[in-house]
Amino acid sequence: MRLLGLLEGETEDFETLAVTAATTEASHRGAWAKTYLLSSGSIRQREAEADAALSDSLHDYKIAEALMKAKRERLLSLRTSIDALRTLNANVRAQT
Repeated sequence: MRLLGLLEGETEDFETLAVTAATTEASHRGAWAKTYLLSSGSIRQREAEADAALSDSLHDYKIAEALMKAKRERLLSLRTSIDALRTLNANVRAQT
């Protein structure tokens, strides 16, 4: 029961992190596109200007994405533990 409670809490946390990551990504992409369109020069120059201007935004997005991936791994770990306990439970039932 303890693992199920942890799984529920981690799932709720994952939802929050997923929303944050999606919001951060959308914000970064929108700002990057605006900066790119307002720049002048060759395509490479415009991309470089947009990247340079929004490096902090990209950093925030990558951090949010990494936190979401870490939480996903935690969820997978909990699910694996629950499955292992189910297998043990089935084996005990089969022996009795």
